Amino acid sequence: MTVTAESIPEGRVARRRAEVRERLLRVAEELMLERGVDGVTIEDITEAADISRRSFYHHFASKHEILIPIARGRSEALNRRLDRLVASIDDPAEGMATAMRHGLRSIPSDPLCRWFALHSGLPIERLHEGFGESALRDVRRATQAGRFHVANAEAVRQLLSGAFVAVITARVDGRFSDEDLDDAVEHVLRMFGVERGEARRIAHRPLPPLPADPADEHEGD
Repeated sequence: MTVTAESIPEGRVARRRAEVRERLLRVAEELMLERGVDGVTIEDITEAADISRRSFYHHFASKHEILIPIARGRSEALNRRLDRLVASIDDPAEGMATAMRHGLRSIPSDPLCRWFALHSGLPIERLHEGFGESALRDVRRATQAGRFHVANAEAVRQLLSGAFVAVITARVDGRFSDEDLDDAVEHVLRMFGVERGEARRIAHRPLPPLPADPADEHEGD
């Protein structure tokens, strides 16, 4: 009996599609980290994954489209590590500042997260899905604790999203040092109502190291 796609149970077809998609994502990420985004073609990805070009287009419309879930996954992994770090800091203002300081260093140094933020062509709203959820939560927490004073949360969200991309751009272009990044966070704290001297102390304290990603630990169980 000839086996066709129509004769395979729907659950098996879905699993096969998911497996192909995951293989494409895994191979594309490995190649782009090794060669850079511009150094990898769709043909490189399909050849390394042993998948036809036609199958690639069943899942992704372009090379840039496959980059979106890859970069978002990497940014979410960074957010998990930041969440773990912030959970150990009692002062919510310091927690938010610490997360921002790490984010402004980590994203420019990751070629795929950097591409996602600066070259994906996605609107700010879509970029916020990858980078902004934890930051907005930390702002709300500090506001509820009385550490921040926010009159319009939506205005703050838009302002921070645009400023975050601008500061990352300056870092990637080589115009911002670590000190400049911390100065930017200091000004964010002052914008939220933290007194000038305290904002400077918080934003320029020794930066604690990032902990491991909890997801990696669970995979080892």
